[in-house]
Amino acid sequence: MKEIMNLGTDYFTNGLVGSFIYCVIVYILGAIIKKYAYSFFNHKIEKYGKAQATSYTFAKNTVKGIVNIVIIFLCLMEIKAFHRLGTAMLGASGVVAVVIGFAAQESMSNFIGGFLLSFYKPFKVGDLISISEKNLVGTVEDIGLRHTIIRTFSNSKIVVPNSVMNSAIIENKNNDNNKFCNFIYFTISYQSDIDKAMSLIQEIATKHPDCIDVRNSKDKAKNAPIVTVYVTALKEYSVELRASVYSKDANVGFSMSCELRKEIKETFDKVGIVIPYPTQLIYTQKNN
Repeated sequence: MKEIMNLGTDYFTNGLVGSFIYCVIVYILGAIIKKYAYSFFNHKIEKYGKAQATSYTFAKNTVKGIVNIVIIFLCLMEIKAFHRLGTAMLGASGVVAVVIGFAAQESMSNFIGGFLLSFYKPFKVGDLISISEKNLVGTVEDIGLRHTIIRTFSNSKIVVPNSVMNSAIIENKNNDNNKFCNFIYFTISYQSDIDKAMSLIQEIATKHPDCIDVRNSKDKAKNAPIVTVYVTALKEYSVELRASVYSKDANVGFSMSCELRKEIKETFDKVGIVIPYPTQLIYTQKNN
């Protein structure tokens, strides 16, 4: 038994069997810590909901990363070669610190970026965001130690480094007051009745179940319309109209806008309001 326990003492601090048992114990303790940490943070997320989900998700990922690093470090230190390497590194700690700091510069930048995102909360997990400079629109799924995961409308998973998220100009399409303005554009011909087209757009949009009334008491006293329509441009071949229709959020607004475009176009066809499009007249000449 003693011989078995001393097996591999030339390579492992506590022998092959002892080091193996030690690593198993370290792994189990690490798994228990992560389990209880996950349970604690998931409970907090369920309790406080979306408002605090970002902070607790980042904290959960941070604990996971730290525990994994500690497990790997403790297990590697059981190997004598790594133990001697660690002792030698302490003697040249200044040089090592510079090398490691330079190599980990990007990683630290991403970690600090993730911390700032979870602290200042420019967006939260579940928010619909747009990064115009990256031509990226999607829903935030997770904010980790190194990166943020965004799910696009095409169901693709985009992984963006936190340093990029922290420095980019981001439009958060979600808000806390449940009021999102959707701009819906239409073009009609110069021969069509503008007032009739504007009235039809207002009538159809107001009746949509997802359209919400954001008027204040003064607007209601003035009998202001729920949906406003303006002439926004006189183009070369058409008149451009813009309707401002409010919904509770951007996701609902997208579906509502698509449905309104279809219904209004069909209504325009019925009443004779023309939506212009380029046409060509081709003249042919026949020789006798």
